[in-house]
Amino acid sequence: MTNSERLRKVAIFDGLTEAQLLRIEETAVETEFTKGEYLFRQDESAEWLYVLLRGRVKLVRHAPTGAATIIEIYSAGDELTAASLIEGKPYAASAKTLTDGIVLKMSAQHFRKMLAEWPVVAGNIMREMGQRYRELMENLSSLAVYKVEGRLCKVIANLAHRYGILGDCRGVILDLALTRQDLADITGTTLETTIRTLNRLKGDGLISWEGKRFFIPDVRALEGVATAS
Repeated sequence: MTNSERLRKVAIFDGLTEAQLLRIEETAVETEFTKGEYLFRQDESAEWLYVLLRGRVKLVRHAPTGAATIIEIYSAGDELTAASLIEGKPYAASAKTLTDGIVLKMSAQHFRKMLAEWPVVAGNIMREMGQRYRELMENLSSLAVYKVEGRLCKVIANLAHRYGILGDCRGVILDLALTRQDLADITGTTLETTIRTLNRLKGDGLISWEGKRFFIPDVRALEGVATAS
């Protein structure tokens, strides 16, 4: 896959011409990363636009107490830092890699120039921010309304819709390299409670796993458990 083909898969670059994509290639840099490293940390000065070209990253918000909450999981084609650059404030969360991959970095100066010259990019970013806002509201509502089992089912079902792939007789495959602690952080509960809940869901035939790879036989059934909780 050529660089321009990869850039066409980036949501905020949707609608750009070949010449414009070439200009992005000239003003940005690609950097490889390995699993388990930080691309940037919460409260660091926002100096770069980060766009994922390959791999997956979790966005983690750290509270003053040290507790961590996973805000979002990002994959190829997602940007991570446009909001901080537009706001002109430090990064609101840390980005830790879940897999090996490649990230495109564009300086804040070039990013703002791009917004000024290419309104289509600004429109794309507004659309993406609107979608993320809705998803954030849904996640906050699930934390407030659902019990632990419902929250966990809702999170796994949402991830399956976004990143799941059709597998074998075991169902939709969710292969995000998420640990049990990651799932606990996303759902706002303890590791012990998450493990007990996963085992209960497994016993009910709603989910199974091999290592960090999950299999969901019926995503709708999992969503039904969340709604009923």
